[in-house]
This record gives sequence, C-alpha cells and structure tokens, in this order.
Amino acid sequence: MTTNPLRVSWAGPAVAGALLLAALTPLPAAGAPVTIVAAGAAAHMEVICAKEALDYALAVSGWINAWRDYQNTLPGGTQQEILDSAARLDVATSRVGDTGLRLIACLLGASGGGPRPPA
Repeated sequence: MTTNPLRVSWAGPAVAGALLLAALTPLPAAGAPVTIVAAGAAAHMEVICAKEALDYALAVSGWINAWRDYQNTLPGGTQQEILDSAARLDVATSRVGDTGLRLIACLLGASGGGPRPPA
C-alpha cells in the first residue's frame, strides 16, 4: 500500500520544522575568522530567513487545505463551487511560489551564494 506523503498528519509540521531549523542553523565559516559585526549580520539574516521559512510553511499548509477542499468539492459540487474552489487553489499555489522564491533568495543571500535581500 502506498501512502501519499501529503496526506499523513505529520507531513506539514515536519516540513515546517525542517525549514525553520535550516533557516536557524548557522552556516559554517568560509575560512576567515568571524568578527562581531559579521556574526551580527549573519544573525540578522537568520532571523529574516526564519520569517521566510515560517511564511513558506504556512503557505504550504494553506495549499494543502485548498487542495483538500478542491478534492472534496469535485464529487458533488456545483459548477460554481468547483470554480470557486479552483480559484482558492490557484491563489494558494501562487502564494507557495512567491514565499518559496523569497525563502530561496534569503537563504542564498545568507550563504553568500546570491543577491542579498533588501534591508
């Protein structure tokens, strides 16, 4: 029997916890000694990434709820109910994409691998 990973009760909290932990875990030094200013800047980036990770986790949770609503509407819903449910799913999908891109940009900026998010 195969289980859809999005249907297990622990999947949402596990993903949220992993993203939050990844955002809060300090990155290893790149070889140079860390100064107090650099450590303060890194801590600031981690807080920003924690916020983005939480926003992303909430967006994924909202998407899962919208998907379940859509699946539940299909069997006996009216055309308008199905269209409304599909619209909510579309909005939730866009939110996941937007927050995911912000999280990636933040993590890349914190690791020195990409552009820094605006201060």
